[in-house]
Order: sequence, then structure tokens, then C-alpha cells
Amino acid sequence: LSYAQRKINELEINNVQLIQMDILNVSLLKTKFDIIECSGVLHHMKEPTRGLDCLLDCMDKNGFLKLALYSRIAIKDVIAAAQHISSRNLDPTLENIHLFREEVFSGKYPGNKDFVNFRDFYSSSEVRDFFFHYQAHYIYLSQLEEILQQRSLKFLGFLLPQPIKSLYKNYFPEDKKQTNLQNWATFEEKHPNTFRGMYQFWVSKTEN
Repeated sequence: LSYAQRKINELEINNVQLIQMDILNVSLLKTKFDIIECSGVLHHMKEPTRGLDCLLDCMDKNGFLKLALYSRIAIKDVIAAAQHISSRNLDPTLENIHLFREEVFSGKYPGNKDFVNFRDFYSSSEVRDFFFHYQAHYIYLSQLEEILQQRSLKFLGFLLPQPIKSLYKNYFPEDKKQTNLQNWATFEEKHPNTFRGMYQFWVSKTEN
């Protein structure tokens, strides 16, 4: 927020308002929003769906919501590492982050180490968020579909590189808009690294 305010001042922008508050209290703004982006946040809440409902309550009936959530399939190696760290009761200190990295590089860590190819693995803040976070939820696409259906939300599609979309088209040419989550679940089973960067997607209320 401080950086955003600095750029606002530098560029002399006068139509932006910055507010810091709890998602669960966002209704206090008494405002309906056309576009809401919530990336990598809900899955760190105690009750992610409660946070989602609070966002939906303040979204205009013709609005759009962008979400980003952890895939249980895509980051199985990260989940296993986080469980390993948790079992050892390691606090998210810089010293313990260095200790974990040292175990991985020295070969002492017993699990799958595909995450060493993540650039995030070389950032202490990202390692803290990914591996040491005390609270994280991971989902399957079948669960995501259920969450959206329960709230009458229309799935508008994933944000993915064109080569992945082209590959999906080879499997499911009939899904012109590429919005069938059951198809995507099948696709993810065949290509488990598809959503390493989270499920990133847009939804709208069914009135649209």
C-alpha cells in the first residue's frame, strides 16, 4: 500500500482510494464493486468460503471476481514439504528457512524436490508463504466446481498460457469456451503441473 501511494503521488492520480481492512469486514464499506481481484488470499483464511461470501456480498450483480487458489494436485511436493516442516515444529524464522533450504540442497530432505525449480524457492518471503505458512488450504477442481455451483457463480475460464489452452483444445474441441471444469479436472490428471501457479480464474454471478 505504501508503494501504491507513492506511485499515486508521483503520477498525480486523483481517482484512487487505498483502504486496508479485513475481508470479513468489507461490507462496512457499503459499496458494490464492478471488479474484485482476490489472488492467493482466501486459501490462507481459516474459513475460505466465508471470505468468498463476504466478497460476493459486495460485488455488483453485473460484476466480475478474479480468484487464485492452490491446486492440491499441482503442488503436492510443496504440501508434503510443508507437512514435513510442520511436523518438526519449525517456526517461520529466517534461520529456519535457511535450515530447510540447506536440508534440501544437501540431500537430507527425504521428499520430492521439484520445487527447487520454482524461482519462489529462492525468495525467503515466498518460502515463508509457501512452506511455513501456519494455515493453507488446497483444493481439487471438483471441490471448486461445487463451491461455485452452491453460490450460483458462472465460471468464465482460467488464466493460462496459450500453449496450454491449445493442448486442452486437442483433448476437448467441443468445449469452445474452455469452461468445463470436469474436463479441466481430467486434463489436470494428465498434466499435473498445469496449475503450478494456482487456479487463476474469473467468475460472475449468473445474471450476466
